[in-house]
Amino acid sequence: MFRILFFILFLPFRVLYLIYLRLSLLLQRGREVYELEMPPTFEDSYKSFFVKKLQGKEETITRLELLVLLKTIEKNPKIKTLDISLPPLEWTLSEFYEIRNELINIRNAGKTIRMFAKEGGLGSLLLLTASSEAYLAPESEFMVLLPSAEPMFYGKFLKTWGIEVQAFASGPYKSFAESFTRGEFSKEAKKNLETLVIDLRKKILDALTNGNKNLEPLFYKPMLSADDLLTEAVVQGIKTETEFFSSDRKLFSPNFPALYQTIQEFSLFPKRKQEVVILPIDGGITGGDYLHKNRENGKIEAFSLIPTLKALGEDKKIKAVILEISSPGGSAFYSEQIHQEILELKKSKLVTAYFKDTVASGGYYIATAADYITASPVCITGSIGAVSIRANLQKLYKKFHLNKEAVGFYPFRDIHSEFQPLSKQSVQYLESQIKKIEALFYKRVSEGRNIPLSDLPKIGMGRVYLPSTENQIVDSLGGLLDAISFVKEKLGGKAIYLTEELPAYNLKNKIPLLGGLLSELQLLESLGEVSLLSHTKLHWKNR
Repeated sequence: MFRILFFILFLPFRVLYLIYLRLSLLLQRGREVYELEMPPTFEDSYKSFFVKKLQGKEETITRLELLVLLKTIEKNPKIKTLDISLPPLEWTLSEFYEIRNELINIRNAGKTIRMFAKEGGLGSLLLLTASSEAYLAPESEFMVLLPSAEPMFYGKFLKTWGIEVQAFASGPYKSFAESFTRGEFSKEAKKNLETLVIDLRKKILDALTNGNKNLEPLFYKPMLSADDLLTEAVVQGIKTETEFFSSDRKLFSPNFPALYQTIQEFSLFPKRKQEVVILPIDGGITGGDYLHKNRENGKIEAFSLIPTLKALGEDKKIKAVILEISSPGGSAFYSEQIHQEILELKKSKLVTAYFKDTVASGGYYIATAADYITASPVCITGSIGAVSIRANLQKLYKKFHLNKEAVGFYPFRDIHSEFQPLSKQSVQYLESQIKKIEALFYKRVSEGRNIPLSDLPKIGMGRVYLPSTENQIVDSLGGLLDAISFVKEKLGGKAIYLTEELPAYNLKNKIPLLGGLLSELQLLESLGEVSLLSHTKLHWKNR
């Protein structure tokens, strides 16, 4: 009842707002071109006005905001041409791949994409080859480095210095420790890595060439000029920046896509929207600092993440949570704790996961608790298993005439010493612990992905690979917007209210000179509405 009275009270203001929107749209009649400069980097945390001024950087947007903008452009019938400027871009491969796919969707909607660049790398070329027309400056150069690997092996070097490293791994493909114990890869690990690299390279070359195999040798060259790319018809012309961004274009204002979308969705009596939260989880998995439980970029810390998951579970307005994961793994103990908390969250919310760059080992462990998994086609995943390493520095110490004596040692105490060689009993204990962790990992995968335990050695034992639906490692391939569309469908296809939970920017960590002078920066609870996505309102939030 109160809601109805509220809307009636503010009805005149909403009518005036609609008139304002209509007039704003009327002023842009006769225009056809929308201009967009891709952001060099994406915002990944909340920053106060003070911090932004202190940094002196231009405003940036999140990756989700850019995806939303591209989706609104795709659905906008008024925009006929999209002109894009590509500055040097510091994006990850999955980000390039995802934005590329959205650009292809825009092209498939019948729009023309014109793109201009002066320099870049492999990612910039992925975007250029997705355009309708690509133009380069006369002096343009692109550095090309296709997927490959050249890992360093320290095993023999460490032994020369008297450092002996022992590894305990749950499978022949769990190769992390081999860099410290060997002088080269084992056959199994090398074959696995080689298969991954070749699969990834094939996928990227197919995108760069748009399926034209004859173009593949071009991208083996380490550096490509504008003339190289023009000769092979990868780009359509060479122009100066002034020539490309000519002043006679009929440009829409920067806010036109959001303005048009707002009018299309405007209602004098808006309906309630279901809130969906996107929670980025990025970095290695550790416990963190129990006394300082603020989430930080590039870290997955159980002591800060678990309270966030609990808060999401207790918020009755939230109907679904999308875990955007990018993690190479970490602590098995804390991976299990996070896994259990996600299972608790599932009791009250729909929980899905999106795999971004690398989701392996512990990263995959926590993801198996989700109801559904969507993965970027270029995400590296798997590494189902466990590994542990231990260094014995006794010979190194003795080289420098250092010595330690064991006093009061007891069974297994040598495990905690970097000076004592492991007893047979301790070796057996550590091997049993690895097997125990592996068995629990397999159990979690089997439960979460509905894969028989007997089938897990075929995809486990430390193997890494690109995601696949055939082996049930993930449910679908796609981007973050695909994950959002799935959630919206599961919620009945009704309008949703989208919130992005980003960690707060810790000024003390970013500026060490201020350590002790500033307590950890607490930012605003909400920064307000920034864009729209087909009945989806996007907000930033921090808990």
